[in-house]
Amino acid sequence: MPVTVESSGIKLRFIELCQFRRLGKVQLNIDQETTILVGANNSGKTSILVALRHFLADRAPFGAFDISLSQWSKLRALGKAWEVLTEDPSTASGPEEPWKRQLQILLEAMPTLDLWFDADAGMYHYVTPLLSKFSWEGGAVGVRLRLEPATNIDELKQLAWAYHTTRLPIKDMGDDSLAWPMDILDYWLREPSKLGQVRAYKLDADNNPVTGLDTYNTQTLSIGANPIELKYLSRLIRVDFIAAQRGLGGEESDSRSASGSHQVGMFSNQLLRFARQHLNVASSGHGQRADLIKAVAEAQRDLDKKIHEAIADSVKEVKELGYPGLHDPQEIRFRTRIQTADLLDHGTAVQYSMQKESLEELLPEYSIGLGYQNLQSLSYQLVSFRAARLKPEKGSPVPVHLVMIEEPEAHLHVQVQRIFPGKAHKLISPTAKDASSLKSQLLISTHSSHLAHAENFDRLRYVRRIAKSTVTSMPTTEVVNLAEVFGNDKKTRQFAERYFRVQHTDLLFANAAIFVEGLAERMLVPLFIERDFKALHSRYVSFLDIGGSHAHRLKPLIEKLRIPTVIITDIDPSEEKDGKPKKDGEPTKKLNAVANTGQTGLQCGNPTLRGWHPKLQQLDNFKAPTNDQLVWNEIEDCPVRFAWQLPITEADDSWPSTFEDSLVLTNVSWFKGLMDEKPDEDGMEIETPKGALGSVAKRAAEASSSQELLGALHTLMHNSFNKGDFAASIFEMVSSGEDVKCPKYIADALTWLQEQLKPNQTKDR
Repeated sequence: MPVTVESSGIKLRFIELCQFRRLGKVQLNIDQETTILVGANNSGKTSILVALRHFLADRAPFGAFDISLSQWSKLRALGKAWEVLTEDPSTASGPEEPWKRQLQILLEAMPTLDLWFDADAGMYHYVTPLLSKFSWEGGAVGVRLRLEPATNIDELKQLAWAYHTTRLPIKDMGDDSLAWPMDILDYWLREPSKLGQVRAYKLDADNNPVTGLDTYNTQTLSIGANPIELKYLSRLIRVDFIAAQRGLGGEESDSRSASGSHQVGMFSNQLLRFARQHLNVASSGHGQRADLIKAVAEAQRDLDKKIHEAIADSVKEVKELGYPGLHDPQEIRFRTRIQTADLLDHGTAVQYSMQKESLEELLPEYSIGLGYQNLQSLSYQLVSFRAARLKPEKGSPVPVHLVMIEEPEAHLHVQVQRIFPGKAHKLISPTAKDASSLKSQLLISTHSSHLAHAENFDRLRYVRRIAKSTVTSMPTTEVVNLAEVFGNDKKTRQFAERYFRVQHTDLLFANAAIFVEGLAERMLVPLFIERDFKALHSRYVSFLDIGGSHAHRLKPLIEKLRIPTVIITDIDPSEEKDGKPKKDGEPTKKLNAVANTGQTGLQCGNPTLRGWHPKLQQLDNFKAPTNDQLVWNEIEDCPVRFAWQLPITEADDSWPSTFEDSLVLTNVSWFKGLMDEKPDEDGMEIETPKGALGSVAKRAAEASSSQELLGALHTLMHNSFNKGDFAASIFEMVSSGEDVKCPKYIADALTWLQEQLKPNQTKDR
């Protein structure tokens, strides 16, 4: 879906990141305001943010481990070739062609970042150095950033000989030697400066993803391409970053940005940093407020006078001892130098009033709740980013401001997470009318369903892991634009967005999904997993309580997420009857739910089983399903296992039609036993169960056959039966150790899912 062209200003609209860590090739549409990265743990969300920081914010050296694992073998092969050199290639004569090939291999293995902007024609003066052609009337502008250990053959020869010289003393120690450097990557680990620096290049705007994503192809730079100066990009975009507060001591080093290091902490710390940057008096007076300068000067004069008067007597005693002398200073004066920011540098600089107009009931900052402190601090930090952007040390404000926030839920309570994206974008956006062409964009990575579903699908980008396969030798990552999931089906999309928002589902962060039909399954299936499926219990599985009438509506989303999914649903035996005629008198048919007592001609009334998979209608066709009928495999790497009630061998092949029926028939002896009067361990008589559980147990005890019990249960379930009470009672008894077996149709599906989630699986495709 092409990105809409912006009518004014300039915005970052698309990035393509290659050969960075596990990210072989990632394309990411950037929303005009807020983009939210979601996905399972270790999918690559943080790597995307780190790469953007390396290229755009930190300007810090890359490390060897920042190079994609898929490229290591090629680089090690280069190192082997350099080891056998016999003389310095910079001074030796010989053909240049091998060095050209090596330079191409080296550069193609390095991390790259393509930035695509959408600019109005009025932004010409900002993008001129980046344009690939002379005639330009607005539209896409592209630039590539690439890490380059060598930019030409001469530099490559110098790198090769430097590695050769370092490797020479230890190269004959054997492959098992740990002496440094073991290979070229080990060499770069200790010598990161040898990885060179980032250089920027123009990209051809005729082949761009902003207006032509469907036809866009990643561009290839020629070896002789001419770089442009990075300062031109710095005048176009500013990047700030807030790292997740992981509590492991690395947040400060992980929080550098274009305007210094940033870490969420106490509000007073943020206030102090802002004051030091923007309020202290500088010799140039640049960026200072005249009213503050005057107030500080007057306070400084009064303070000097008071200090002089307070210690005048002690100074007089010093003079009586003969100091100062004839050629020494003749008078001691006191001149304080008050820095505005220093006035805030103490533990109670920020206080909170418990009553709006009161100046007496004040509490220090550290006594306020941590969540409130974090919210204040994070908000003020965003405001500080905006201020630094609008008042740079040199030049004018950049037209594009990208603020990246890693897992803001680490700082925020749930109540705040829902409103955070909108509020955060407002805080970084300029408010003055004359700043209308200055655009601010927010990029957030999150594991919070509350934060993710505060926005509609337009702004969600799903970062999906791709397991290694017979085609791809290394695990990798792709980014899915969830805005395109439902296409033009607005009704289904609206249903999905509302469902996710109301149910707080964590589907977008899970390793697998289980759809369940109702409350009883939602309560008991996780309990059965915990008890009977230990390996599956250790995986991150999302449960969605969505019945067979609606599960198929999420099919497009499952196809995009491509995570193993189990859909546990009811078979819904139904009879076809005449429905209400249409207005023109044409007859209609409808399906009415009935008890399955063995009668012929019944149909399956479940829309998911009829419309998604296995797309059968006659009930008898569901009785003995094949593996192909149970597992939907039309989309590569997207297996979906369906589970519906099947005949139960232990119950004379009776065929239940609900989870409750199946649970009872699977455990009929246990339910009958609940009606037996028997003493407990202390000799006290155990009362027979009451409520919904008692009703079921009574019918189990009274029924003379499984078919009779099925009919009785159908009548019971379709009257005033409280399924929630029944499920809660079973939950309590299973939790206390009662041997209630999981229905086989569900157990088989869970066994399948557990097998799907085994680690280190190489998929054939």
